[in-house]
Amino acid sequence: MKSFGETIKGIRTARGITQSELAGSLINRTTLSKIENSFEEPSYENATKLIKRLGITQIEFDYIRNDYQFNAKEQIIFDLFNIAYNSEVNKIASLLNRCEQFPNDQEIQKIKVILKAFNASSLREARSLVIPLWKNQVSKTDNWNVLDLYLLNMIFFVFDDDTMIGISNRAIKTIEEKYPFLKSLETNFVLNKAAILMNRQNFDDAAMILVKAITLAKATFRYDKLLMAKGRLAICQKDKKEALYCLKVLKEIEADDVYNGLKDEIEQFDSRLS
Repeated sequence: MKSFGETIKGIRTARGITQSELAGSLINRTTLSKIENSFEEPSYENATKLIKRLGITQIEFDYIRNDYQFNAKEQIIFDLFNIAYNSEVNKIASLLNRCEQFPNDQEIQKIKVILKAFNASSLREARSLVIPLWKNQVSKTDNWNVLDLYLLNMIFFVFDDDTMIGISNRAIKTIEEKYPFLKSLETNFVLNKAAILMNRQNFDDAAMILVKAITLAKATFRYDKLLMAKGRLAICQKDKKEALYCLKVLKEIEADDVYNGLKDEIEQFDSRLS
């Protein structure tokens, strides 16, 4: 594995960023030079900020640092985030089996709970697995890390409305304050919050937060999320023509999951759009 400084230097030079540009007002250029040549180690806070300034996530940095390979634990996390449906039973079973390599790792134990919830035969069973994890660990953690945020996004469906609103608010604040590079994940939490508000018939507040979702989706070039946000905003604004247009485009770009979701919502709020 490369040193922290060697990895920083490699990414910086590959992206055409000078030492002065990367150091900015965070540290002086001489200090950065010492870090890159492994004569000095940065504080955790400064290391995190340097990685963020390079425009990559911690996972991406570790991947590059490890010669473009994940270690066993990182590979489990990567594969978890790439499970699209809870019906992918073979992938879930494989991941659960690989988790057994880390019997004492707290993060892996969280992942095991999520995977078992995916395998649950009912929402009630999924809740019985996830709620204790939420009450005993995640909700009591003062600082959610990136894995916590991703896991909460994946199991959002098991919570009641009030808890989901609370999770959304805290997740959005955490991302904005600590992980601004997670804009795509923030979009998910904003969209989820808007959906809850719509189900509560609170269309004015939902419309306000959907404007934010639109901005985030544009910034991350996630056109499927952009169309979902615009479609929901159209529902809030009683604009059936715009809602159906968003649905049409989703079908054309073959964003099937988002298409089906917006289609169900248009049908759910049909009386509002009539």
